[in-house]
Amino acid sequence: MNLDKFESLYEKFLQVILFVMMIALALVVLAGVTFRFSGHALAWYDEVASVQLAWLTYYGSAYAALKGSHIGVPSILRAFPINLRKIFFVISKIVIYAFLILLAYYGYLVLTLIKGETLVTLEWVPQTFVQSVIPIGSILFIIAETIRIPKDYRINVLQKRNENDVEELI
Repeated sequence: MNLDKFESLYEKFLQVILFVMMIALALVVLAGVTFRFSGHALAWYDEVASVQLAWLTYYGSAYAALKGSHIGVPSILRAFPINLRKIFFVISKIVIYAFLILLAYYGYLVLTLIKGETLVTLEWVPQTFVQSVIPIGSILFIIAETIRIPKDYRINVLQKRNENDVEELI
């Protein structure tokens, strides 16, 4: 399997997860509002919706990384000579990977510390499940960043574009 095929499959995987999460979030909020309007408020819906929004944010950030949609200043990188662009590109990737690896590691440590704890309103939902989004999201982000390396290098260091490359907003 080549990188383009893997990227396409990974993108579809993230899209399906994000679609399901958005539908689930909309249904939970709609149910919460409906029950509250009827005078029988659900005690759990706002806590669950908050968790769903956090999960959507982490998975969405991995998708944004895959699409190269995070905030950046490629015009500054492109202003340097190619040798410096190569160095800055490598440094930027090292910083990004270091941050994501630390986030995954400490996210996992948090899971070990909160064993046995549950959501306040749904005592059958463990906090380890809820907080597992931190290391999982970090790993998904690392995968997305890794997939993007050749494309980012071609666009930002070599300053070459394919017809499939989306023009970045500057």
